[in-house]
Amino acid sequence: MVTTSEPPRFEISIGLIQHLDNALRCWQNLVGDQSDHDERISSDALTITEQKQFLRNVILDGRLILAMNSLEEIIGIATISIDQNMLDNSSSIWNISDVWVHHSYRRHGIATKLVEKCEKIAQSRGATEIRLHVYATNQPAAMMYGRLGYSTIVRTMSRKLY
Repeated sequence: MVTTSEPPRFEISIGLIQHLDNALRCWQNLVGDQSDHDERISSDALTITEQKQFLRNVILDGRLILAMNSLEEIIGIATISIDQNMLDNSSSIWNISDVWVHHSYRRHGIATKLVEKCEKIAQSRGATEIRLHVYATNQPAAMMYGRLGYSTIVRTMSRKLY
């Protein structure tokens, strides 16, 4: 992947069905990274077929956003969706989730560009607000979202019961 200190060239675009297999590998890496922050998350929770079907639906809905390098390799992903709240069916609030960038490409503004593209797409589909979740233990992501103007509106707390 990246071997020089020169910033990588990349493009942000909406995922297409031909990206499915490569996007699946990225999504599996995302799940692996998330499991570092949440022990409930496991790549074994869904079969490969279920994972592929999930991503296929996201792609067909135009909700998978990709970062691709100059060799057309997927180096980052993100997804967007309407916030599903039973008390508000206005579809004006959207969620960004599954933001992931390959380890070799981090700290080059790729996640920022993925989030900005998600925001633009959601806004073009009627969003007036974007929300996202970030693990408290994922300080680099929390700091990036803060720099992009996101603020905490809900704090989820947890306690182990033994």
